[in-house]
Amino acid sequence: MKRSVIDHLDPRAGLWLLLMANIGMFCEKNTEQGNMLSGIFLLLLLVYEQYRAAGRGVLLLLGFRFLLQYVFPWCPGWMNMVFPVLINYTLRMLPCILAGLLLLRTSSMQKMIAAMRTLHLPQGFIIAMSTTLRYFPAIKEEFLHIRAAMKLQNIPWSSRLECIIVQLMMSAVGISDEIAAAAVARGIENPGKKTSVITLRMSASDFLVMLAATVGTGIIIMAG
Repeated sequence: MKRSVIDHLDPRAGLWLLLMANIGMFCEKNTEQGNMLSGIFLLLLLVYEQYRAAGRGVLLLLGFRFLLQYVFPWCPGWMNMVFPVLINYTLRMLPCILAGLLLLRTSSMQKMIAAMRTLHLPQGFIIAMSTTLRYFPAIKEEFLHIRAAMKLQNIPWSSRLECIIVQLMMSAVGISDEIAAAAVARGIENPGKKTSVITLRMSASDFLVMLAATVGTGIIIMAG
């Protein structure tokens, strides 16, 4: 059986990495800090063999930096009033996006809920997180169905954006109601003590990754 470079990431370690990414993002002062923070979590994606996600992250980082430095300075003023701002915000949030992606790719929803309960987080927060994290995969699946239907009906490209937006808006409310109903049916609102068949155990590699991310984030913040 194929083994990962290090043990599977514990959800509690993943949540700690997400916290470090958020702290680094709020303390970021310049472009170099943002690039180094993104580099830390790109390296972690590679360590946990998430090669496709790491590759997309690298392409996104390099592509956006190229646009900001070489393309937008030659563009009309109205473009520089909108697009560079959106790209800069995306780049600033990129460490958090990468850390969240690592957490989602290496931990199941059941493990994440069990981890939040072992951390004694408020039940309201756990409910909100569990329903939110189930919402985005459902929206993605709905988008794939819409795209397949448009290809089947040979809808022209000029009309596809409208079809996607309208259908997603119509489906969004229904999906949220279905997820909420499923959560209630599973007893998520029950105030009694919850039990779980999942047993979480922090390994040495989890502590090592947490320590490396904490030290790296601290050095980058102080260097700024």
